[in-house]
Amino acid sequence: MPRNLRNDLLQKLGVTPQALNQRAQRIKKRVPMTTGDAYHVIAHQEGLVLDKYLDRAGVDRIRELWQQTSAQSSDFAPRARERAPSPRATSTQPLGLVPTGDLRLKDPLLSSTKLKEARAMAAVFPLLYVLENSMRQLIDRVMRAKHGGNWWPKCAPQGLQAAVAKRMADDERDSWHQRRGAREIDYLDLNQLPALVRNNQKDFFPTILSTIEWFDQFVKEIYTSRCVVCHMNPLDSNNIRAVEVRRKQWEKQLSAKLHLL
Repeated sequence: MPRNLRNDLLQKLGVTPQALNQRAQRIKKRVPMTTGDAYHVIAHQEGLVLDKYLDRAGVDRIRELWQQTSAQSSDFAPRARERAPSPRATSTQPLGLVPTGDLRLKDPLLSSTKLKEARAMAAVFPLLYVLENSMRQLIDRVMRAKHGGNWWPKCAPQGLQAAVAKRMADDERDSWHQRRGAREIDYLDLNQLPALVRNNQKDFFPTILSTIEWFDQFVKEIYTSRCVVCHMNPLDSNNIRAVEVRRKQWEKQLSAKLHLL
């Protein structure tokens, strides 16, 4: 492991070498890898640019290891959650991290109606979060199986590649914040996913998904609701039910095709 990577991690995290090593060992217990790779996985999650330390093949390897570990490891929560929460911090939790009935928020300007909307939308957000990330995972898994781990530059339309390159450059500039994602596909907006799938139709239709028209319309309906919630406005009961129905439809579609993925 390059010494400058270790030093950069210690400086960014503000922890002791022993604490950093313990975190790396916990990661190794979940997914077999070298200690050096575990340090690189931590660096990726913390927003350090891997290209500074590794070649392209190495970056791809670490991103794959990160995907395997991130879903099951508590080491990938924001650092603030690694510290014991203060009594004040436990009284008001971020949206989506606690049951909506336990969500207690106050604001000197907002009405009780707006606070009730926040509690209602806290139940909707996980549905959208799971659905959108499931779509990304499906596309990435299919493309990797068909074209290998380095499928993005070979298979993504030039317009999407340019948009993603700009967003990744913005991430590198704003290095104080964690990165938007681990893969290029994580930098696409939900409504950009159909263009990627359309560019590789033979890999998806009709084996995995029925038709491009169906996928287009499906994403369009979800994206409309997503925009309302992500711009901090409430969905009405009809649209909430529609999101629930779409998520169940997607789950059913994947369950039927899981043996092919």
